[in-house]
Amino acid sequence: MPSPQSDALKTQSPQLFLYTCLAANHLGDAAATVISTLISYGRSTAREIGTRSRLSQKQVRSALVSLIQLNSVQYWQENGGNSAPVVHYSFNPRGMDVLLHAGDILSQIKTIYGEEYAETVQNVIENGSIAVKDYMLMFEDAQVRLDKMALLVRLYSDGWLRRLQKFEFQPTEDVWNKMYQETLKQMPRLATTSEVKRVAEAKEKTKVKLSALLALGTESKDVYLVENGLQQLRPEITLTFNLSRYEKAMRSRAFVALANLRLGLVTAQIYAACCALIEQKSPDLHHAFFDIAGLIVDPEEEQMFSRLVENALVDGKQTVFSIRDVARHLSPNLDLRNSILTQNFLKPGKRSLPLADEPLAKKIKLEDGSVEVPEPAHEENFDLELENGSADMHLETLIAEHMRLLAGGKIAFVFETAPGLYLIPFIQVLKSVRQFHYDALIKTTLGANALRVLKCIKQMKLVDEKAISNTVLLKDKSVKNEVYKLVTANAVEIQEVPRSADRAALKTFYLFRHKEAPSYAFVSKSLLHSMGTILSNVEQFKAEHKVLLDKCEREDVKGHEEELLLESELKTLRDLQVREISNIGRFNRIKWIQFIFGKL
Repeated sequence: MPSPQSDALKTQSPQLFLYTCLAANHLGDAAATVISTLISYGRSTAREIGTRSRLSQKQVRSALVSLIQLNSVQYWQENGGNSAPVVHYSFNPRGMDVLLHAGDILSQIKTIYGEEYAETVQNVIENGSIAVKDYMLMFEDAQVRLDKMALLVRLYSDGWLRRLQKFEFQPTEDVWNKMYQETLKQMPRLATTSEVKRVAEAKEKTKVKLSALLALGTESKDVYLVENGLQQLRPEITLTFNLSRYEKAMRSRAFVALANLRLGLVTAQIYAACCALIEQKSPDLHHAFFDIAGLIVDPEEEQMFSRLVENALVDGKQTVFSIRDVARHLSPNLDLRNSILTQNFLKPGKRSLPLADEPLAKKIKLEDGSVEVPEPAHEENFDLELENGSADMHLETLIAEHMRLLAGGKIAFVFETAPGLYLIPFIQVLKSVRQFHYDALIKTTLGANALRVLKCIKQMKLVDEKAISNTVLLKDKSVKNEVYKLVTANAVEIQEVPRSADRAALKTFYLFRHKEAPSYAFVSKSLLHSMGTILSNVEQFKAEHKVLLDKCEREDVKGHEEELLLESELKTLRDLQVREISNIGRFNRIKWIQFIFGKL
């Protein structure tokens, strides 16, 4: 196996390159080599990993223990018949995704809850999981224990922590296969039932069993207990970080960003409150069924499954909210006055005419000889009354107007199910978010003309170059160049249409079409490779100055760098810091775009 930092990794899968660099940064070269082996060869035993990676069994087992603890590797034990049982190990990308997003996770927790909550979540991420009983034993003071328990209860109730079950250390596909085979054995073959129907029924029953297993131990009675009138977590349970909760928060962030771009800041703030209302109960971005090979085979089937999950939540009223709910969750610093202008509120109030018996205004003669006529009192307060008329509008009425904007645009950010009741159509908004970012990438990297050609191909479904040229009003040569760039970027596919039976090249013409799924997958993989390249470059720069960095880590040098280091060494340290900060910023920007195309 090549070393984790070798150039050979760059020529393999982008996922392998990124996760290997990430593991090398956080866990060391041995763990990175084990992950690289598991991704390349698939499930393997410890002996096979050692043979393929040229690591000793001691190194392999030590790395496996750390990776299993971080839920980055799963194991499955099979009976070897008369011999000892065989344990196979598989790579789990969900564990590495937690390390990948750890910085942003802690930043969000710190912003929402505070420093103490972020410290607790950091401990959970670093250790992979924490047992409630062992965590409480770390604190001797009784009051501190109560405070820490209240902290854990809040993080669990808000969904940021979840209970870790024993079966989660096993690959979902192996658990499914075992359940499926057991279910199939319980369904005998009948002459009146076809094999296709028997297999379909076995799959449906296995889905129910697997869903029940995944939900096992998550009810309130299995997690909470009441002691001295205080709700606490049961000491025997183990907690881990809930990556799905973070993914939901990132999805809400993408929705709000698009709403801000389309409808403005104030409406986006109201939409953020809508997303926060149902964020925890919203459908997950990743489901266990997606990890089972052959169960959900294509993007259309995956979208259909996601739609069924979303509809089930809507039917259960879990993702439905009212205007009154939004009003309660709005920030008190958000001022909605004069944020909406409609026809009803644009008409100025009529000036009241003077009555017949109203006395005429008296003229006042001033010292300089000029004459002043004072204005009637009702005219002095006219503008003030108009301003107060819009300011005193009911809060819920203003929110309702903003909800009309969210529901009535080209992109329906919300959908009104009943008067005053709304839901967020996640699948439709997700599609709009990805389309917007993809169009922005095409325009930025390939140019405005390429975007025009791509939109034409999207609209016309299947089209040739001549039709594109007539539609976008560009010259044939320009269209050829733009189509070539789009094909090179995997944004457009080519379909060959022969005009003769012998498929002669001279009699063949070509049509072009755009498919979202392969285009987005290509962008996601390209961004994964870019993220791995950034991590590799940072580590390579550090390796080139390892002697200087080790010198700065000495106890006698810390805090006295300016006195003990040469000017050239100080300059190198500053360059290293600036380079690392700029690369981290670039890494986070790419990570956000990759999340949109790879996770949403």
